[in-house]
Amino acid sequence: MKKFFIALFILAAVNLFAADLVNKDSVSYDISVEEYGTTHTSIGSSTTISGGAPNGSTITIKSTGSKIKVNGSSDVIIQNGSLSQ
Repeated sequence: MKKFFIALFILAAVNLFAADLVNKDSVSYDISVEEYGTTHTSIGSSTTISGGAPNGSTITIKSTGSKIKVNGSSDVIIQNGSLSQ
């Protein structure tokens, strides 16, 4: 039981430092999020993914090649096909 609470605490602490991924464009994008492995996903137009940009991860928009290393918990913004924080 103690291990469960430790794991839950670690998971919650990691999510505290995850930034939101905000797409301000009117198009959807396929993206990859590299943290411990690579996760391939997509983000719809004018959409926010809560916690979609974990601190330390690298996010890439496949179609534009824009890439960013997430630093802290400030939102990561997609605008005009480019990533910024």
